[in-house]
Amino acid sequence: MNTAAAIENTAGWRAELDLSFAYKASKTVLASSRHLGPLRVQRPFYPEDEVCHVYLLHPPGGVVGSDFLNIDIDTREHSHALITTPGATKFYRSAGEFAKVTQTLNIGNNSTLEWFPQENILFPGAKVKLQTQINLEQDSCFMGWDINCLGRPANQELFEFGKLDASLRIMRDGKPLLIERQRVFEQRQLYAAAGLRGFPMNAIFLCTRCNEQHLELARTIVENIAPNFPVGITLLDDILIFRALGNSSEKLQAVMIPIWQALRPLLCKKEPILPRIWFT
Repeated sequence: MNTAAAIENTAGWRAELDLSFAYKASKTVLASSRHLGPLRVQRPFYPEDEVCHVYLLHPPGGVVGSDFLNIDIDTREHSHALITTPGATKFYRSAGEFAKVTQTLNIGNNSTLEWFPQENILFPGAKVKLQTQINLEQDSCFMGWDINCLGRPANQELFEFGKLDASLRIMRDGKPLLIERQRVFEQRQLYAAAGLRGFPMNAIFLCTRCNEQHLELARTIVENIAPNFPVGITLLDDILIFRALGNSSEKLQAVMIPIWQALRPLLCKKEPILPRIWFT
């Protein structure tokens, strides 16, 4: 990874976090951890034997214009890691510059990464670039979500000024499977039928190695929950893609978590164990 030039060009917080997981002595261990600036991890937790649970920490508690955060995760062969965060990531109003967050998730052959960060909250006036790339090898497994909240709906603060430029790329063995981009640069995009339809929050849940049976199971779960906000589930090759618009991260998670809980035993041969920090 070469981010030195990008970091030198920013006057804000400069932070990097590189984590590598490996399977040793019948469990996954945090084989290496390197950080620069205000990104950290707590010690690994083992609530379910061999799976390594890790919490990403950002001590400043928020991101402002010109901040640069880079996260690089690697899971080596046969390893299994679950990564989450203790709270939402807050992006504050910018004086002019964009804040930039890049996330590169490399899932090695026969390894599994579960990626469940809490939501991103963009305060009115924030300018944010989010770039996520998921690199899969042939027999790797990824399950994860991404939740963005534009404005602060609980405080009646709408994202009527500010900018979001978010991109997502999923690759397998170097070949693109999914490439998409969301840009919210104007107020009309908050209400457009092809945009956010007046909802401040959007979420995506992804799961690889899925088939039509997994898709039908996920659809049945959603039908039973009957959320009162727009949702959709599709299957692209072997990637199950759930999308939703909403007003509450808790309600969005209340749909995505049951899908994960149902699919995990089928794909990973492991019962779902919710991270302890979600209960605090």
